[in-house]
Amino acid sequence: MLTHNFYLSRTNESMIPGLPDDLALRCLAMISHGYHGLLESVSKKWRRAVRSMDYANLKAKEGWCGNWLFVSTHVGHKSQWNAYDPDADRWHSLPRLPKADCESLSGCSCVSVCKRFLVIGGCYSSPFRGHLGTTDVMMFDPFKQQWSRVSNMRTARNNFACAVILDKVYVAGGNSSSATGGLSAAEVYDPNMDRYYM
Repeated sequence: MLTHNFYLSRTNESMIPGLPDDLALRCLAMISHGYHGLLESVSKKWRRAVRSMDYANLKAKEGWCGNWLFVSTHVGHKSQWNAYDPDADRWHSLPRLPKADCESLSGCSCVSVCKRFLVIGGCYSSPFRGHLGTTDVMMFDPFKQQWSRVSNMRTARNNFACAVILDKVYVAGGNSSSATGGLSAAEVYDPNMDRYYM
């Protein structure tokens, strides 16, 4: 049952004539993210529905996030992530990473785990501060279409190995701006607990 039918118009017209609104929302939620722009252009009612938490929660509950290809591009000193949706055969830009307004990120590792996309570590390059290694870990939620910070790694590292095994993220090796040689330490991130283990 929907928590709040705020996407209904004042006239109480159905989103899809002949269907109850909870079933209509379910139909919309099954459509690939790549078509969001088209869905939102149908009507104000559909735009409010697609942008609602009910919609995001339904997609998350059912696991309807699709199979995306994520690509990072650099324009000057700024990073921009883009996603390709093969179901819709469309590219779309993701919101900027929290630090990406002034800095470019390189040497990071990226994985998909638990239906989320993680950008881990790397090195920020700023025209004002040079290159700074980071422990930052950013998570993109495809259902809410937003980035959030999760627990930092214990060691700043870039150009390191990274893999997902049984829904846990393993990071190993790499370089650090504070170390003269390569790193030998490894860490394991559990996204369900949002914590790292050595």
